[in-house]
Amino acid sequence: MFYGWVVVVAAAVIRILVYGISYTSGVVYVVILENFRTGAAETSWISSLITAMTFLITPLAGVLVNRFGWRIVSFGGGLLACTGLLLSTVAADLLTLCLFYGIITGAGCGIAYMSGSLAVPKYFQHQKIQNLAVGIASAGGGVGSFIFPPIVRYLDNEYGWKGMFMILGGIVLHICVFGLLYRPLPNRDENENPTRKTKRQSSVHVPEPNDWSFLCSLTFHFVAANNFLFSFGASIIYGHLAAYAQYHLHINKTDAAFLYSVIGISITIAKITQGLIADYHKVHPIFKAINQYILFYSIGGIATGFLLVDAGYAGLVVYCVLFGTSMAANGGSLIPAILMELFGQNKLSLPYGMVLAEMSIGTTLGAPAAGWMYENLKNYHYPFIMASASMLLSALIMVYPRRFLMRPSKENNAMIHEIEIEAPDRDTERNMTTETTLFIDAQNTEKQEWREFSQDTDGADIHGQKTNRSVPGVNYEYERENQKFQDNYKTLAENTKLISGGLEENT
Repeated sequence: MFYGWVVVVAAAVIRILVYGISYTSGVVYVVILENFRTGAAETSWISSLITAMTFLITPLAGVLVNRFGWRIVSFGGGLLACTGLLLSTVAADLLTLCLFYGIITGAGCGIAYMSGSLAVPKYFQHQKIQNLAVGIASAGGGVGSFIFPPIVRYLDNEYGWKGMFMILGGIVLHICVFGLLYRPLPNRDENENPTRKTKRQSSVHVPEPNDWSFLCSLTFHFVAANNFLFSFGASIIYGHLAAYAQYHLHINKTDAAFLYSVIGISITIAKITQGLIADYHKVHPIFKAINQYILFYSIGGIATGFLLVDAGYAGLVVYCVLFGTSMAANGGSLIPAILMELFGQNKLSLPYGMVLAEMSIGTTLGAPAAGWMYENLKNYHYPFIMASASMLLSALIMVYPRRFLMRPSKENNAMIHEIEIEAPDRDTERNMTTETTLFIDAQNTEKQEWREFSQDTDGADIHGQKTNRSVPGVNYEYERENQKFQDNYKTLAENTKLISGGLEENT
């Protein structure tokens, strides 16, 4: 348990760095506009690409984690992100900067992000505080969104855009250090039988199979579409909020950058709170992750609609608080909790990666679409209407998955079949069937021997109805062994039925 909190801290720090780089793209967007003299629409690709790549790479990151483990994958992600930022210092045009900063840096951030997202739930598997632990780790993203915007602005003012990228590259390299703290969990066989020699050591990751059966689930595609729609709208806000504040409300650069910090503070507090509340879902169903999810997505959509009203800087601060609580539901403990409830705690990596990939597509398209609308209409009201509608629609379509998460169903069977064991493959199933048959045969043979022995000693019938006076205790021993056989057979039959049911659902 203690080392689990070490992993939580490491994951939180890595998220601070990842979000500090990828979610301050709105500030970098203004820096690029000022230095490269490019248009709003084409420059919007900078803010969209890095955030999109952070999540587009996550399915591949999930496969890599299953193969190599959290530690190696997070270390490689830190190196890749650092390389992309250092290469950005030599970019001569916007296209090259999109490649180095948007794609390479974003991919490195996404790989490092995914490792921590999977390590924390695994360390707290089947524990009551799992959602709280995930919420605390994910709150690091809010801290990064809070502290990095003024840092990025300061670095640009003091050292120029090239110096800014170089220093950020050195900062993000710390991902490698904290990624090494993702120690693989001890193998279950070692815990149960410490004296048994095995090649699986606690310091070595054991590769896990990649199960893509979740793609056949309609509920999964509703969750994925939900994330696409919300991210489409949210990327409009992240990509254009600073420009809207500076050029239309005439707010200075420092105050405009501080709006992202307000969002970060709100995200941090909301993620921890949402995770804590989700852990009380057994007290009352209203606390379930899906209910919070729909609520906060709706809040984000409604609040974005109020950007059409010019409420000044104070109104923008209030909006950023509400938008931050909505973003916390998008990137905190609620999505993993929903996916684990649907597909099982041991199968989070690939469904979560695919959901984040859908999120990245929405993120990629949102900001450029808003930039194109602004260039043609010269008004941010229309992009904000589009963002608000997209967020509200994303909340609405989650009503369908909620039906399955609020009551047992064929699709929501993870809690029924997930009891600390993974569904075996076909070869394992055949081995288990063979072992079951051998066990039953052995028990039947033993039972028959007791019957014959009992009859030979004093003529007692096979059910022990007669009293054996010649050999005291024979019938007592027979009944005890018979009861033991019945108990073992019943337990084995229940487990075999449970596993077979899980296999049928998975296939």
